[in-house]
Amino acid sequence: MRPFELVRERFSQLVATMSPRDRWLFMGLVLTVYGSVLAGGWYLGHGVLGDARSRIDREEQTLASLSGMASDQEAAAAEVTRIEAELKKNAGVDLSTYAEKAAQKVGISPSLQVRERETSADGNLESKTFSVDVQKVSLQQVKDFLFELEGNGYPLKVTGARFKTTTLAGVKVLNVSLDVTAFRLLEVAAEAP
Repeated sequence: MRPFELVRERFSQLVATMSPRDRWLFMGLVLTVYGSVLAGGWYLGHGVLGDARSRIDREEQTLASLSGMASDQEAAAAEVTRIEAELKKNAGVDLSTYAEKAAQKVGISPSLQVRERETSADGNLESKTFSVDVQKVSLQQVKDFLFELEGNGYPLKVTGARFKTTTLAGVKVLNVSLDVTAFRLLEVAAEAP
């Protein structure tokens, strides 16, 4: 005989010797234990599944966040590439030369004065601050000059402006002083002739 059959036979004998009341109590006990095991297994399984679901939700949120960050990174890299192309396009032109050409187009080059004030570098980006002065010009000439200065893609930023009105031969004219910062890439500046 096998050991399992021996246990089963012994169990059958034990149940057969029980009174009907004891058999009902025993069956109730067996069903209670069986139900408790099932309920405990369901509770533990439900807890494990709930924990797994919450981990999956957290990981999906992390993935969505990383995907958003990756697309932001790609957009930023494209913007950096575009800005670097703009900076490289004007790498060989100094701001004083550029401002002189803009003043010639407007017809105010004799009254233009450009002075470099300071230079600073942040990584491979160099910024130079200039003082650009224009004396005895009309408001329209100032507007046209600013349009030429800022509207042609040269990497610069007008950071400050001071206007002073004077009268010359009965006509009101302006004396304008601009603070202009020009930018360029250092490695491109080294490569430029």
